[in-house]
Amino acid sequence: MKVGTRELKNRLSYYLRRVREGEELYVTDHGKVIARVQPVAPPKRSEAEILRRLAERGDITAGRGRPQDFVPVRLRRKISASRMVIEDRG
Repeated sequence: MKVGTRELKNRLSYYLRRVREGEELYVTDHGKVIARVQPVAPPKRSEAEILRRLAERGDITAGRGRPQDFVPVRLRRKISASRMVIEDRG
């Protein structure tokens, strides 16, 4: 979203609230962009939201199970997963 310096000054709280919600703000002076205001940290998303976006982009194929049913694998031995693969390959 673009906003002029005068408008930004007059409604600073409003625009900062929009930035806090994740929007980037481009500040203009006489129609020329002079600054960008962006959130300090990206908005937090749930794992389900991240998986959904990856599937929409075609980066992954979503399974049919529910993400909340996923249980991470716990390794019993204190070695890296790559070391386990190497050992398994013999």
